[in-house]
Amino acid sequence: MKTNMMHSNDRELINKTFQDYVDLWNKHEIQSWGNFFTEDTDFITWSGTWFKSNAVNVVEHQKAHNMLKQQGQNMTYELSLEKIDFVDPTTAVVHAIWFWPDFKTPKGIENRKGILTMLLIKKEGKWLIRTTQNTRL
Repeated sequence: MKTNMMHSNDRELINKTFQDYVDLWNKHEIQSWGNFFTEDTDFITWSGTWFKSNAVNVVEHQKAHNMLKQQGQNMTYELSLEKIDFVDPTTAVVHAIWFWPDFKTPKGIENRKGILTMLLIKKEGKWLIRTTQNTRL
């Protein structure tokens, strides 16, 4: 029973982490958004680009957000946590569906959607993203 209670609290922490993750993303606050990742994070984008540290992850996502702001892009990115599997008390695999409605493209408006697979580790009571695979649907 103690294990289930621990996982319940950790599920709440992970859910809160991703609520803040989405909030900062939509506000273009990428420096703060970068605090959800480990320093040695690996982030593979939906287009296949591989960022091999959080420093690169933040710099490249900031460039993308600067471009999105310039385009007047709709920033109502949504994320739904679909599955949280605990490997051990400090490691979890998270699957999430993201949805970005009304995304402007040269060909018109798209409703974009994808799946994130993430490995999270718990450090000093905080869940951090170690690895991300982003796949567009």
